[in-house]
Amino acid sequence: MNKFIQMKNKLLQGWRNLSKNKKIAYSILTVVIIIALISFLVSALTPKYDVLFSNLSSTDSGAMLTQLKTDKVSYKVSGTSILVPKAQIDSVRMQLMSEVPLTDGSKGFELFDTSQMAPTDAQTKIMYQRALSGEIEKAIKSFPQVEGAKVNLVMPDSTAFVKDTDPATASVVVKLKPGNTLNNDQVKAIVALLTGAVQNLPKENVSVISDNFKLLTAGLYDKDKETLTNSTETQQALKAQVEKTLQDKITNLLEPVYKDGVKVSVNAELNFDALTRNSTTYATKGAVVSSHDVDTWNNGTSTGLSTSPVDSATQNTTATTKTNAKDGNVVSRDSTKNYDVSKTDDVLTRAPGAITKLTTSVVLDGNLDQATKTSVNNLVAQATGYSGKRGDTISVEGLYFNTDAKKAAQQALLDIANADKAAANKVLYTRIGCGVLAVIAFIILFVVIRRSSKKEEIEPEGFDTMIEDEIIPKKPEKHAPIVTSTKNKKAIQENEVKKYAAEKPEQVADIIKSWMTEDER
Repeated sequence: MNKFIQMKNKLLQGWRNLSKNKKIAYSILTVVIIIALISFLVSALTPKYDVLFSNLSSTDSGAMLTQLKTDKVSYKVSGTSILVPKAQIDSVRMQLMSEVPLTDGSKGFELFDTSQMAPTDAQTKIMYQRALSGEIEKAIKSFPQVEGAKVNLVMPDSTAFVKDTDPATASVVVKLKPGNTLNNDQVKAIVALLTGAVQNLPKENVSVISDNFKLLTAGLYDKDKETLTNSTETQQALKAQVEKTLQDKITNLLEPVYKDGVKVSVNAELNFDALTRNSTTYATKGAVVSSHDVDTWNNGTSTGLSTSPVDSATQNTTATTKTNAKDGNVVSRDSTKNYDVSKTDDVLTRAPGAITKLTTSVVLDGNLDQATKTSVNNLVAQATGYSGKRGDTISVEGLYFNTDAKKAAQQALLDIANADKAAANKVLYTRIGCGVLAVIAFIILFVVIRRSSKKEEIEPEGFDTMIEDEIIPKKPEKHAPIVTSTKNKKAIQENEVKKYAAEKPEQVADIIKSWMTEDER
């Protein structure tokens, strides 16, 4: 304890012995060091915040903030976003999702969780209608293109006394995310969602309106228009797919040689006419159906056997007619055979989408000679299945590409990377500088205080000049130093008095006068 008090007293004594300029300089230096240390510690210890939820409704945002206060989680609000410490964001999000389910302004069947004990039929009907609308809204909002939705249902009363009730109606207002649209299939999906959830709701009674006041269900089920539109879209999609496939083949073939110096364009003409052709082919000679032979003899006529494939199959070879015996010579013979003419029916169906013509253009960076053009032409012909009968054409040209935009983009990316690196280095250097400055200031302060505590204070000339302290030079001595001698003490005093009287006679005269005055008294 005594050592501490002694050190404290030395420090206070050293501080009192300092000049005014030094006190001001040391005070400023101490304040700078303290501010630098505090800034460094605050920057190092302050947690980094990240977005927990954004673009929530006012109801959900209020519920989230209330729960965060209850859980004693640090948070910030920036615009429409709620931020929490980055290290806790995953755990906080899972905890909040279990504690406060997002409704985004719409409540579904959870309305019945807080319902009255014995609601009336009218109240139950209204609550069911609200709950059903809320559930449908949640389903529509789950689509990636939809930012918000509002569903209004009109459900007529159904009683046992009315056989045929009026159908229900529904209107849906959807707010799309920027840059998104809904095609006919997606609108049909929304309509199907409502017709499947609401009883007695035909698809014609559903109206879907976008946030720009456009009726998306207008002409949605016009079959002629729908068939024509879908057919055209399908044809264009098939044409684009064929062209892209051929372009990729050519690009993959030439990129290993020319790298980025190759551009390919393919225009494919497709035939979308469906062809059905029926053909019948007859055989030149068919099987024998029946035969009839008649022989004429000298003595009469004899009818031979009449056979047929049917008789042969039943092993019936008995002569159908026989008039006379075979006597004499044969005068004439009459033979008749009936053939079955066979035919083959063929049905040829050709699917639409056959390629009728290909036009291919290839541009390479630089100047090309004729041999190179020929080689590239042959490679492209092999890759695309070139056919002269279809009238296919291939064009290969060499031009110098303008790479200014590419260079500018690369330079922009490089500048962004350098800026990020410089910002990171700036933060690092700032922290290092603050640390070094604090260490240097601490060392200087320690050295100065230690020197001031000594009996003979030795001030560095450079440091005094830095703080603009006034250096008072020592006055030169007017008399020579006293030289000790071997004389006694009285002689030494006489010499000193004589020397003092010689140097300051006026003061000596004043002293003698004062002695004389005292003697007179």
